[in-house]
Amino acid sequence: MHARPAALLLDMDGTLVDSEPIWHERMRGFAREQGFAWTAEDCHWTTGRPMVEWAAVMHERGAALEPAAIIARVAGDVADEVRDDVPWLPGSLRLLERVAELGVPAALVTNAASVNAEALLAAAPAGALRFAVSADDVERSKPDPEPYATAIARLGADASRSIAFEDSGSGARSAVAAGARLWFLTTQLTDAPVPAERTLGTLADASPDEILAALG
Repeated sequence: MHARPAALLLDMDGTLVDSEPIWHERMRGFAREQGFAWTAEDCHWTTGRPMVEWAAVMHERGAALEPAAIIARVAGDVADEVRDDVPWLPGSLRLLERVAELGVPAALVTNAASVNAEALLAAAPAGALRFAVSADDVERSKPDPEPYATAIARLGADASRSIAFEDSGSGARSAVAAGARLWFLTTQLTDAPVPAERTLGTLADASPDEILAALG
């Protein structure tokens, strides 16, 4: 019998919810308001990156706000929209319902702000996600292992048995560096940038019971 449990570690944007388009729309709208360009290429570059990086670029291009205020503005707008109408990706809500039903240890691990994580925690089935580790909870965001290592420690889980679901390069690297098993979702990239145990299109490509059985 294992001394520590296996856990599910779930990224948010592009893994549980289709919120990347919302982020991109809000970024472009903020840029227009501030009088500088923010292209589709810029939006693609932000995927999975720490928010401080793209906020710093926006400030350099002419945004009147400081990076922290830029993040608060854009993240707050995204959280409001997600809270009003959660864009669940296929299979994600069904998995969370099963996790809640069985009491499987699970946490949200995201590079987004706490306001975004809290919006999703409120929308998820009660008891499915025990907590969130957001950009506001760590000193170093993904691709550093700190976010996943923090979640694993708080859950009291065995990293080598736990499964992390990710869709970005930085998230995949973070999970693997923290010692978790990687299941990669191709909602943003066609292939994982680091070796993955499994590759799925969305969470609908594996049944909840299949995923939970893989925890062992």
